[in-house]
Amino acid sequence: MKIIAFDIYGKFAHFRKFYTNSSSLTYSVPPRTTIEGMIAALLGYERDSYYELLGADKLNIAVKKIGATRKIMQSLNYMKADSPGKLNSPTEHTQIPFEILTGDRNLRYRIFLYHIDDAIQDEIKKRTKNNRPVFPLYFGCAPFSCYIEYIDEYEWEWAISSEYKNITTVIDTSRISKINIESMDGSLIKERMTRDFSVGRTIKEVCSYIYEQEGRSLNVIIEGGFCRLSNGENIMFL
Repeated sequence: MKIIAFDIYGKFAHFRKFYTNSSSLTYSVPPRTTIEGMIAALLGYERDSYYELLGADKLNIAVKKIGATRKIMQSLNYMKADSPGKLNSPTEHTQIPFEILTGDRNLRYRIFLYHIDDAIQDEIKKRTKNNRPVFPLYFGCAPFSCYIEYIDEYEWEWAISSEYKNITTVIDTSRISKINIESMDGSLIKERMTRDFSVGRTIKEVCSYIYEQEGRSLNVIIEGGFCRLSNGENIMFL
């Protein structure tokens, strides 16, 4: 099985943190569940119909951050509805802080993935390569459109090593044995994100992940192995 690599990019994004309530805060990288939803839109699956088919046991996803990002806080006017009737005829509004992710240039992330079903894998490759999603793609919410740029397809192998290796993608902290802080440039970011949904869009699994703020690789010792690509890059699935 080969791994497909493609970039998703756009001007703005909002990847809502699952634990926020009145203030809508955003992650700096898309969680696995967000990428899963993008793949569902790419393939034309209806909302809430794909959680089993594209779950973490079938669809493997790695995310590489490309470039620095920054956040902007804005206030949005929401309807204040404390009864069903006020959804149709609102009488009051409330302002909610809303965090927007952007960068000096386009936001860009490289996605590596493979599905255990060859037919689905081939369909993902065809639609990313031809830039032909069934449904439009968004960076977290509808106002923020994003686009696809196909990169390549790589052979890969599962590698196990007790030595420090450079990992270029977001890493699950539970898989890290040691991290070489002294060799690192920039800022280390740690965030807790959803990994998978179950039926009914309920959260199935939550994990903590780390990455460098500008997308630089991290020099770490990984427990249980990592994915080595034919281009020499080492990645970790979310």
